[in-house]
Amino acid sequence: MSRLFQITEDDLADLERIVPDLADALATPSLDNAMRVRIRRIQKVLSDVRWNYGPPAEVDVVPVDDQAS
Repeated sequence: MSRLFQITEDDLADLERIVPDLADALATPSLDNAMRVRIRRIQKVLSDVRWNYGPPAEVDVVPVDDQAS
């Protein structure tokens, strides 16, 4: 059984801002592929949370007025 957890918008924004900086700081010639995969996984999880585990390509366009098509 999966449990769902909540991340506040501010915390999520902090994580999304900090993780790339952390990855850049760790990016040394000695960084192995396994660690690179882990960093990419963290970024994917954050993106999934941001987009509510749905593909960002599925976006509803809401016109602002009747003239928009």
